[in-house]
Amino acid sequence: MFRTLFCAAAALLVIAPAASAQREVSGRVTLAGSSEPIPDASVGVVGIPVGARTNARGEYRLRVPDGDVTLATRMIGYKRQTVRVAAGQTTVNFELEKDVLQLEAITVTGAATTMERRNATSSVSQVSADQLERVPAVSIENALQGKVLGASINMNNGAPGGGGQIQIRGASSLIGKIDPLYVIDGVIVSNDVRSNNQRYITNSLNSGEENGTNRLADINPADIESVEVLKGSVASAIYGSQATNGVVVISTKRGRSGSPRFQLTQRVGTFQLIRNKGLRHYANVDQLLTSSQVACKTPTTATASCGNPAGAAAARAVCTASSCPYYDYFGMLYGRTAPSWETSGSMSGGVETTKYFVSFNDREDAGIAMNTGARRQSVRASVDQAIGSKITANVATNIMRSFSQRGISNNDNTNSSPLYGFAYSPNVLDLRQRDATGNYIINPFGGSPLNISNPFQTFDLMRNNEDVYRVIANATVNYQAWSSARNDVRINVLAGADRFSSQNFEFAPPSLQFEQPGTNEGTFPGASIQGNGSTQLVNTNLSAVWTFTPNNRWFSATTSGGTQYADRQLSDYTIVAQGLTPSVVAATGAVHTTTFDSLVVQRNQAYYAQEDFLTFGEKMLLSAAVRTERSSVNGDSKKFYTFPRFGASYRIVRPFSGIGEIKLRGTVGQAGNQPNYGERFLTLTNGGQIGGQTGLIQAASIGNPKIRPERLIESEFGIDGSFLDDRAQLEVTFFNRDISDLLVRPLLAQSSGVNQEVINGGSMRTRGTEIGVTLAPIESRTNGLTWTSRTTYQQNSAKILKFAPGVLPFNLNATGGFGTAYGRLKFTPGNSVSAIYGNRKNADGTVSRDIVLADANPKYMMAFSNDLTWSNFRLGTVVDMRKGGTVSNLTLNLYDEGNTTWDYDKPSPNPAVGATLGAYRYNTWAGGTNTSVYLFDGSFVKVREITLAYDVPQQRLNALQRFGVRTTNLSVSGRNLFIISGYDGFDPEVNNGGNVVARFVDLAQYPPSRSYFFTVALGF
Repeated sequence: MFRTLFCAAAALLVIAPAASAQREVSGRVTLAGSSEPIPDASVGVVGIPVGARTNARGEYRLRVPDGDVTLATRMIGYKRQTVRVAAGQTTVNFELEKDVLQLEAITVTGAATTMERRNATSSVSQVSADQLERVPAVSIENALQGKVLGASINMNNGAPGGGGQIQIRGASSLIGKIDPLYVIDGVIVSNDVRSNNQRYITNSLNSGEENGTNRLADINPADIESVEVLKGSVASAIYGSQATNGVVVISTKRGRSGSPRFQLTQRVGTFQLIRNKGLRHYANVDQLLTSSQVACKTPTTATASCGNPAGAAAARAVCTASSCPYYDYFGMLYGRTAPSWETSGSMSGGVETTKYFVSFNDREDAGIAMNTGARRQSVRASVDQAIGSKITANVATNIMRSFSQRGISNNDNTNSSPLYGFAYSPNVLDLRQRDATGNYIINPFGGSPLNISNPFQTFDLMRNNEDVYRVIANATVNYQAWSSARNDVRINVLAGADRFSSQNFEFAPPSLQFEQPGTNEGTFPGASIQGNGSTQLVNTNLSAVWTFTPNNRWFSATTSGGTQYADRQLSDYTIVAQGLTPSVVAATGAVHTTTFDSLVVQRNQAYYAQEDFLTFGEKMLLSAAVRTERSSVNGDSKKFYTFPRFGASYRIVRPFSGIGEIKLRGTVGQAGNQPNYGERFLTLTNGGQIGGQTGLIQAASIGNPKIRPERLIESEFGIDGSFLDDRAQLEVTFFNRDISDLLVRPLLAQSSGVNQEVINGGSMRTRGTEIGVTLAPIESRTNGLTWTSRTTYQQNSAKILKFAPGVLPFNLNATGGFGTAYGRLKFTPGNSVSAIYGNRKNADGTVSRDIVLADANPKYMMAFSNDLTWSNFRLGTVVDMRKGGTVSNLTLNLYDEGNTTWDYDKPSPNPAVGATLGAYRYNTWAGGTNTSVYLFDGSFVKVREITLAYDVPQQRLNALQRFGVRTTNLSVSGRNLFIISGYDGFDPEVNNGGNVVARFVDLAQYPPSRSYFFTVALGF
């Protein structure tokens, strides 16, 4: 029986194509209003999986059935066009209009399926290559700021080399993973931040304060074709328990058929400090002597008792009774404007059977401080190959190298971080000076010469280097197993890998002031840290897609399914050497050495299925999907967890005059968030030697063999519309996310000897609204004048609903704040996830401790982008804003404590509390009894991007055409040009401690910078 069916099916495959006569149709696809060809546009028969692509001249040839047929052509960035072709007609030309509102964009719906965005059942944000490339950015997340509706994108600080956080639709976990999943051409890639263990030099409190770089900074934005952010439960059908925080899908550029084309781009620019707050201007010697860093009782007496005699001697040496010198420490250290540059190029071309794309990039970003900067280099190649008529394959490899020198910033306990140390360094000495032996002068302030550092010496002599080599490779094979007038069956195999090796080297020579004997680090003066970490991610995907379209074509059904496997391995080792002899950097010979070693192995396996049903003239879409998976990080690694999704959309086409269409859509689905590695293991630790044998004892942190993924149930409803002859587009989305099985830390009895365990024991809810409005008020073919404007609005709030019995309110480590004196995160049922807890002094003199004082979550965020084109000129701007969101300004607290604040001497609101504004703030704070003094509104408006570009006309290229130049583009651009904010600090957007569920701690970050670049792009 089986053999009979197989033979019948085989016969059908042979007979079906010959059952109907065919004819050839040819023509051109051009830009409407001109004869400019559109290469690589697809032309196909509606309802039949038959198609072709245009060549470099916009020409196509296509075999179609005899009789009347409908041809459709489409190209990303242009509006789709359909034409009815009568029987016997053999020539059809198309004129496509530019799709400035992206109405015809394609969106990802499954592991192997896509569809037109106009039919999508959920909100998806897309960013094109042009939007990413027009203004140079230190990393991809930097380039995405202000362009993704529903995502909060923030840089951690201004250090060269990048380093930021993308949070999609607000908080979705307390202590679990908060970053989205990143996928490049189907390959799951790492965005890890590797600890360099710098805290063993600076005595900072945790690895989040080491100013690390997340690995998304390795990717060359010029290689990217588009970025798609899957925000809703649509991601659950693809990535299940890794999709709670959303998925960022990156598609890279590939070859197109035609003669070889070359693109060469050269950029030159510079970075500069955005805000220089300056420091206090000391009026005279008496004012300096009575400051907290000198602390003289009677400054007019030469022999007066001083808390810091060395500081008093320095003050008397440089100040007079009427003046003190002023040195702009911020400008002196962060005033560097060294040239930065980028050189990139690409080559693409091929024929229908073989297409290729090759690119290279070399970029150097000079830091605004001495001995800081970043170098990024990459080479990428992609080949598309047709093998016969049924098999196509793509192979791509990207080789990258990233080198960073990021200096020291954030919190520390050696005053080695400049913004920390400057707080306790009255700026009356030129700390750049050297003595007769060539050594930097000692900074005498900070309470004692031994408890402060000289930041200029530190940045000159200390090294903090990171060197990363990385390879991302993928191979995809598509096999068209069956194709007929009604059926199309395709099998897809994907295999990919991401591997990188990260080497770090830090060196603090014994000559540094904070390494001297008697300081915090002086027990073993001189330190070096050498580490190496490697990460390897491998994933494979096997899928099959069957598209069924009946003869009457009133509906089409796409059925897909498959399996995925992913393997993740991380290994890391570090050697910390302390007590170095001069000129020695190696661990060998150090007085004290410490080693660290770790290994992480994680494996995921999943199966999925999806059904998309498109009917009513492509107006209604019904979609259902399910994914079941297991992971080695779960307590029961053999148990499968299931994540279903359901969605529907309906397009109402031209219901009224002036309304193009209105789409109603809704999606309900589940996703998950895997436990962190090691939370399932009942860990033992070394208990020392007992009778010559190694003893094992219970570790302070134990695992939970019942741990399981957090589970999110999200419902999303929205309405999309196009109006005024497709000159206006509206997108409105409401979402509700309920997270159960929340990962929490219960309070454990001290008598157990265990201080930490992670369990599933809570629930939370996040709700929000997203609105996007895109307008094209001007679109003229006569003079080429066009204007496209987009405005986005988003807000969300997250609330903890409950904890399981025995789980009491708990807080994070220093990444969630530095205690109630300054404001900290604390997770309590009934309150916001981002609530800031602190102390408040009441009118009756009592103090209310550890209560909610503010919320780090903004009330809302907006972004405004405008693109104006006239003749050969293009002007683009991006501005974004944040309303609300409280920031704990610990930097200001440091400077008030050191009597060095930029506004310290402004009039006091109450002289009885403090004679000056700085003294008033610090005394009102009163050691943390009034936390709110240093809690500030973090609202801001930022000019993210401005670019002006000019396409040189062909008639002006005569001199260059002899060298093969086809196109020339010139542009000037700037990024992060202005910050408009009442925030009393450098930047309300930065965050100490890296990625955390709520960002609100400002503590001595590397200050932000603006950049200017001039670009020349040549096309050959």
